[in-house]
Amino acid sequence: MALIILALLSVLIALVYKISMSPYHAFKDRGIIHEPPKPFIGNLSVKVMLGRTPFIQMLIDKYQKFKEHKIYGFYNIREPFFVLHDQELIKKVFIQDFDHFTNHRVLIPEFSESLFSKCLIALKDDKWREMRNTLTPSFTGSKLKTMFDLINECSVEGIRYIENELRNSNSSDIELEMKDYFERFANDVIASAAFGIKVNSFVDKNNQFYKAGQSVAHFSGLAMIKVILFGIMPRVMKALGVRLFDAKKVSYFNSLIFDAMKYRTEHKIIRSDMVHLLMEAKRQFQLEQKDEIITESLKDRAEFNDEDLLAQCILFFLVGFETMSVCLSYLSYELCMNPEVQSQLYEEILSVEQELQGKPLNYNMLAKMKYMDLVISELLRLWPPAFSLDRVCGKDIDMFDDNQDLLAKFRKGDIVVVPIIALHRDPENFADPNRFKPERFLEENKDQIKPFTYLPFGVGPRSCIGNRMALMEVKSIIYHLLSKFQLVPGEKTVKNMMDSLKGFHMQPKEKFWIKFVRRDGP
Repeated sequence: MALIILALLSVLIALVYKISMSPYHAFKDRGIIHEPPKPFIGNLSVKVMLGRTPFIQMLIDKYQKFKEHKIYGFYNIREPFFVLHDQELIKKVFIQDFDHFTNHRVLIPEFSESLFSKCLIALKDDKWREMRNTLTPSFTGSKLKTMFDLINECSVEGIRYIENELRNSNSSDIELEMKDYFERFANDVIASAAFGIKVNSFVDKNNQFYKAGQSVAHFSGLAMIKVILFGIMPRVMKALGVRLFDAKKVSYFNSLIFDAMKYRTEHKIIRSDMVHLLMEAKRQFQLEQKDEIITESLKDRAEFNDEDLLAQCILFFLVGFETMSVCLSYLSYELCMNPEVQSQLYEEILSVEQELQGKPLNYNMLAKMKYMDLVISELLRLWPPAFSLDRVCGKDIDMFDDNQDLLAKFRKGDIVVVPIIALHRDPENFADPNRFKPERFLEENKDQIKPFTYLPFGVGPRSCIGNRMALMEVKSIIYHLLSKFQLVPGEKTVKNMMDSLKGFHMQPKEKFWIKFVRRDGP
């Protein structure tokens, strides 16, 4: 009997192993170099999954290991990723042959969150093209100028909070945790500049908008497990009706947006924010589509109904809340740890202050700050908002170089990935890559930057549509912070950022503690 049980267990183990390894043949069949995959998790690092080492360090290490190869394979759980290192291939995939690589891979299955499948980042083919064309006018320079005052007002409130904290402590300096600080700033910017409501998350720390936003933007441990399970067993998750996001919180944003739209329409109120711009985009889209007859050939065209508008607002929130707060946290850290850079930026701020002669900061003056641009460009190199890019091959294509030598063969369904942070930290692309050095981006040094090695906002037709607005937001708050305070290391400031990061989280275990010292100058 014992032998029978042992035999059955052996068969069961062998069967489970065979099933676990069944997806891992794509690279071997195609002759793509790769590391041997592990059952169920492929090439994902166990240490990364357990939160012992940072995900971005794994990307850099894999890049260095396979650096001499134009393509290498990486099994992300059960999905094969074709990772590109070659700049010519990157150019072909993301620009020259973009029609073959139009879409992102599906991150959130449509059956689990239908609303999020309508976000610009998730739309595909013609639906994406039409929505992109519809939204693009909302991010022109003239439209951003009208939103600047809303953003700048939030920056001023953020400074007022620190000044009050210093006053209450009766001290010339104070330590703040910057991720929390910038989350509150980003929350207030989104509330004002996107949703058209006035909140002050520095004063009312638990306001409803902030709490609802955190629940949507912050992936809990359970949510991360759900994402992994969607990748391993999508059919089971669909059958169980599992959802990633709290439906009540999504409903809150739904009511918030459409109540505001109804009120504005009834009272003929125009406010220079994202809701107004999206309302105008929706109206323009519907006017253009009014006389068209919807036939079978047009069934895949984009729509712009209320749910589509809501989806873009939620995408704006997700990107603006988490991405912005992380970006600003790293920027404040780098300024803190590089006092010579901070000092030079402060000198530029003083120059602008003198030119303003007491008038409020405006969009045009901010746009003239050249050293500010260098600092932010370097921040985006060292800590890019997106650590990798992905595209899905829509139809088979063989790629050749200028000498007609075969570069790569891609087949429909292949997922192509570019490890941006690894390109940015390659010493062959950027000398002394771990050093924060804004001068790399001086006009006289730009010819030293190789094409397609600096991609902070992506590249090609599907690059980030809101990058100019994001930069405006970053510049505004940093301008005001440095004009009033000096950022210096405190007792709790992390000493080595990369060593402190763990797993997929981009917040160091010590968090982003920085000391603010009141300036004696103007």
